[in-house]
Amino acid sequence: MTKKITQNLMKTLLCSCFMAFTFLFSLTISSQEVGDEFLVNPGINTATGANTTTPDTGVDGSGNFPVLGGWGTGFGGAYAAASTVNGDCHSNDRMFKMFKVGGSSGQFVTQTVTLPAGNYNWSFWTKWGQLVSWDNTGDNSPKFTILTDDNNDSTWEAVQTVITTQPTTVDTWVEQTGTYTNEIERQVRIKFSKFGGTSASPSNLNQLWFIDDVSLNFASGLGNITDDTSLSDLTIDGTTISGFSPLETNYDVYLPEGTTTVPTVVAITTDVDATNVITDATSLPGTTSILITAEDETTTSTVTVNFVAVEAGLEFLINGGVNTTAVDPDTGVDGSGNFPVLGGWGTGVGGSYAPSSSGNGDCYSEDRMFKLFKKGTADGQYINQTITLPAGTYNWSFWTRWAALVSWGNTGDYEPTFKIMTNDDNDNTWETVQTVVTTQPTTANEWMQQTGTFTNDIERKVRIKFSKYGGTTAEPSNLSELWFIDEVSLNFASSLSVSEQELMSLSIYPNPTSDMISIKGVENIKSIKVYSILGALEKEVFNTNQIDVSELSPGVHFIKVNNGNVFSKKFIKQ
Repeated sequence: MTKKITQNLMKTLLCSCFMAFTFLFSLTISSQEVGDEFLVNPGINTATGANTTTPDTGVDGSGNFPVLGGWGTGFGGAYAAASTVNGDCHSNDRMFKMFKVGGSSGQFVTQTVTLPAGNYNWSFWTKWGQLVSWDNTGDNSPKFTILTDDNNDSTWEAVQTVITTQPTTVDTWVEQTGTYTNEIERQVRIKFSKFGGTSASPSNLNQLWFIDDVSLNFASGLGNITDDTSLSDLTIDGTTISGFSPLETNYDVYLPEGTTTVPTVVAITTDVDATNVITDATSLPGTTSILITAEDETTTSTVTVNFVAVEAGLEFLINGGVNTTAVDPDTGVDGSGNFPVLGGWGTGVGGSYAPSSSGNGDCYSEDRMFKLFKKGTADGQYINQTITLPAGTYNWSFWTRWAALVSWGNTGDYEPTFKIMTNDDNDNTWETVQTVVTTQPTTANEWMQQTGTFTNDIERKVRIKFSKYGGTTAEPSNLSELWFIDEVSLNFASSLSVSEQELMSLSIYPNPTSDMISIKGVENIKSIKVYSILGALEKEVFNTNQIDVSELSPGVHFIKVNNGNVFSKKFIKQ
């Protein structure tokens, strides 16, 4: 019996040793070293080694992405050499060039590799032949995407999407870096893509885009020490900061008028083993900084929060004077045509930044103005700027003039307008909340100012837009004359009072109604009164947020809600 037990123990021990050896051997043959590159021909060159020309490692530079050098067949572009049109490569002698426009699938290029489980660093370099904007309505931002196909059905699922860097300078290489965690060994596809529209309907991205020196290299095994410095949350006085993103490194926060105390900032790292040190602003305006140190105790990054207490006259538009004098390209413009994305202004259509000249006349501001051309496409001519606006009341103003007299009242005409728009659901569908018809000229080439106010009930992104429709070359409208715009302003006037805030948030529903009305957005209601259109009191209730109007006659009535302040709203009884 003892002998049999001993034999069984020996078998178990030998089996365990064999399994352990097998596991260690498997780790040895599949282990990776930090820095191991997994992309084939990341430099996109015709020779990746000592004058190598083999198609397995190099590409030949001929167009339309031949399947060479590991890169899958792309669409709407080519391997491109340095040239007068293309500019310089970032790598040795070739780069990817995405053409301006293509088909409905846009322009893209891919590479598919087998990736062991682990943490990876990725990087790439991009440049643009012209300045472009990411935030135009209907646009598809240029992206770097990592995709997987774990069920092998050729349906690739995006597991990481990175919007590439928007250019501030033409023909300048910009690097982007990041990390990717691959949980299991699998096939992984990387993809660069943009949509410049079609020849018949180009988007604002119909410019040449170049990509070079792409890398996907091994950083560490799963469970190893990481270099992650991202944040999972960033709060101000206990509330997550507006527009929070783990990859964002700079925030502008506008505080209520009269604020003197610097808010409390708390940062939470994505990696629980990373650390952060917060240096608070000493006064307002001021900047609080968060220094994040990764688990590896070497990699660091900094996030800054810029605090400004709003006050009367604080300007929210960038470069409202439309001038070139600012040295920083984020606040100045260079005057070249077709609205390059500089100075906060989004890409417009059918016009340009324009200097004073015999044809243009004088600017109202220092040295540049907007010029909307006489005619354009079915979209007309327009220019816009998008900003984040705290709650409050704002003053707006601008100056316009026309090179020739025009009329607003022609049949089928579109009156030239100044609009304020919002996009509260972030679906790129901008809703117009204020429309102002601009002043009709009585004298050619004479600057005219318009002013007004706008009340913003919550902090949100707001877009201002100037637009006109001069018709097309084939069918010009009566507005087919040059229109100039200059010295645009949107500045803070005052904070909302308590009653204004309540009025903005007050709603009655349903409206129209056949029986009950409910009041939403106002607390501590003392009474609700209903009046006829002639002002006669028809019904009154107390200490409730509902009222039954079923017995009232059909038509328009008025409701007054009293909670210390009195608010009036119109409703329709069905």
